[in-house]
Amino acid sequence: MTPATLLLLSTMASGAPPTHEWSLYARSGVTAYLSDARTQGGVGGGIGLRDTVDGRWLLQGDLNALTGLGAVLAVRVGAGVQRQGAWAPAALLSLTGLFGDRLSFALPDRPLPVRGPALSLGVTLAPARFVLGGAQVSLLELGVGVGTERPGLGLMYGLTLLEVGVAL
Repeated sequence: MTPATLLLLSTMASGAPPTHEWSLYARSGVTAYLSDARTQGGVGGGIGLRDTVDGRWLLQGDLNALTGLGAVLAVRVGAGVQRQGAWAPAALLSLTGLFGDRLSFALPDRPLPVRGPALSLGVTLAPARFVLGGAQVSLLELGVGVGTERPGLGLMYGLTLLEVGVAL
């Protein structure tokens, strides 16, 4: 089941309208997309907006500026679930796009370099995530995703070193 389906079923089962808590967060880390056709990513940080529904379901989107292999903009949207309480580990399904500079490689079956953003669908795990009142802190989030690069696949790796959020 998708996170949106689980959210809908949870809302229907409780009978009460869902509660929403919006928060703004800042993050720093590393993102890399690797395939036979390109290498893209870097080190940096960004900001995002998160909606926590009923204290459990997460819907979020963020923009990140990365450097190291040139200038890259990482755009990520995701949905997932967190444990309720002070220790709130989370798991999210994320769609990530990397726009900007890259190292492109010519292949025997593709003499021209790839064009367009690197897109991937992946999973992010946040085992060291804590919620204290209206603040959220997460350390060492790990993400991995897969994207299509004709002919073949690309892998996206992400490591968030620190993420800090505050309720709006």
